Amino acid sequence: SVAVINGPASTVVAGESDALDLLLAHCRDREVQARRIAVDYASHSALVEPLEQRLLADLAPISPRSTGVPVYSSVTGELMDTASWGAEYWYRNLRNTVLFEKALTAALDAGASTVVEVSPHPVLLPAVQDIVDQHEDPATAVGTLRRGEGNLHQMVSAVAQVYADGVAVDWAGVFAGCGAVRVGLPTYAFQRQRFWPEATSGPTDVAAAGLSSAEHPLLGAMLSLPQTDGVVFTSRLSLRTHPWLADYAVQGSVVFAGTGYVELAIRAGDS
Repeated sequence: SVAVINGPASTVVAGESDALDLLLAHCRDREVQARRIAVDYASHSALVEPLEQRLLADLAPISPRSTGVPVYSSVTGELMDTASWGAEYWYRNLRNTVLFEKALTAALDAGASTVVEVSPHPVLLPAVQDIVDQHEDPATAVGTLRRGEGNLHQMVSAVAQVYADGVAVDWAGVFAGCGAVRVGLPTYAFQRQRFWPEATSGPTDVAAAGLSSAEHPLLGAMLSLPQTDGVVFTSRLSLRTHPWLADYAVQGSVVFAGTGYVELAIRAGDS
């Protein structure tokens, strides 16, 4: 049975081991990406049903209450009042298909613009990004910890990322007790002074770049090709370096004359 619908390109199925082997072979034959998850129980399938009465009894002492934070349930795929999350709800949570895509889409439809996966490793982040990408309104998807990087630095980096995306962060609470202080930004970046060298119109020493002078008014440099005995010419033509080019214009636009191309071809042939 379909166990989890994580996103438009990610689905989990659960069932008997032999049946899953057949499904994996079927997917491989059709070049559909599929892999087995290393678990020893088939949750979110009919195989959970023999445990129903035991689970209901064990979870009966739960006394749920409403929360001030809106919660979109992956059991229903909708906004729910957590006061109804008693033993029966948690059995359905283990037995029914996980409607992650539906729940997240409902949250995005309600105006959520940032999705943070709080987990030891961002397993769901690719599916979250797929859901965000197909939604009509833009949103940001962010992970937190990563395998081998489960430290405070990684968590603060994730908080900084959502802050850069416009989420309000209580930085005073984040850095409380560590001695962090605000510092003023450097002002030199806003002085609006240019330090680019001024371009010159004089001749350039092309020999310093390993080139030879083309000795032609339309060409700047020449490079010999030892493997073919050929040559490559380079040049830059502009009204600043060749103001007479303005004498040939068509409907107000300067055009390089056809005779100029002939002259370049002759010069190349002479070489």
